[in-house]
Amino acid sequence: MAADQALLETKYEFVKLSVRQSTKISDRTAAIISRLTAESPDGGKPSIISLTAPSKASSKLISIVEIAKRALASAGLKCYQYNALSSQVIDVLREPKKTARTANNPAGVEEGEPESDDAFETMGALLGDTKKRNVPVLTIHLSRTPIKELRAQFGEQRA
Repeated sequence: MAADQALLETKYEFVKLSVRQSTKISDRTAAIISRLTAESPDGGKPSIISLTAPSKASSKLISIVEIAKRALASAGLKCYQYNALSSQVIDVLREPKKTARTANNPAGVEEGEPESDDAFETMGALLGDTKKRNVPVLTIHLSRTPIKELRAQFGEQRA
């Protein structure tokens, strides 16, 4: 998509916004509405708003987009939406391994293992503090004009 995005940036004004769990819905909605309702100076490039959120904040992203679309529709403006789902590799902290504690084994010592054999403990492979995980990422593109490149790639929704 990097080559496609470079091509789109020559034809359109690209605005990238991210949504996190701590993002205020009203702030992002106001930013979208102000960008899409603003007239481009001297017939300049039309705007594309690109909103991106990881999986934990995707419901907030959808709420923001739906509120903005509703506000644009009430103002009598058309809006085109293009949805893309991708993934991103992130580092996640490892949780330390825990030994099982039961009523018969309150110290967490494994069954059949004497407590004094700590000197003969086998070494496992050294693991880092983090592990890599693929996290889904939702990207929604909004525009007031139809964009054939995005429609061919992701499909189109009209509001």
